[in-house]
Amino acid sequence: MMYYHNFLVDVSRYAELGKDNDFPELDCCPMCRARNRLQRHGFYERNAIETEASTYRVTICRLICPDCKKTVSILPTFLLPYFQHTLDFIIFILLAFWLTRSCLCTHQLRRFYERRAYGKQTEWTLFFREEGYHQVLPKDPKEKAIKLLRMIQALGKATFVRRWWGHRINSFMAHSLYHGARVAKTE
Repeated sequence: MMYYHNFLVDVSRYAELGKDNDFPELDCCPMCRARNRLQRHGFYERNAIETEASTYRVTICRLICPDCKKTVSILPTFLLPYFQHTLDFIIFILLAFWLTRSCLCTHQLRRFYERRAYGKQTEWTLFFREEGYHQVLPKDPKEKAIKLLRMIQALGKATFVRRWWGHRINSFMAHSLYHGARVAKTE
């Protein structure tokens, strides 16, 4: 399981601090709800790509519940589960392309995230409706995606990621299993 935490540092500083980051202590297991302090259970590293030229190896802290023995990974809010690119990078390349036709990464990478963004619009819209946003969104998929990404930026990316993870089962840009199966049949 993943637990989001805002470390209040950027990617480069987080990577520089490594195991010396100020990792939170959890007094309640997010899975079994036991009221015991979770114990450190080691670290692992993963990539965080902030720009095409800035790739970092970041340290992720793992905790284990003494009751259910399940582990929790403490993810910084700039990371998305299952993706190497940061949320900032994804939003930046999409908005740059849609607004100015500037392609700041490979065509394939931009298309990958563009397809994901179009596929997630319904979930993003539902999220903002649950958050109290009731204005009409544009009908055009590209204009709607731009509006929703700007709303994410306005909410604050760290706030959005924590709230999204609390509302949803899957990642911000990951396809659900059902959708992936449906896409496989139609392509």
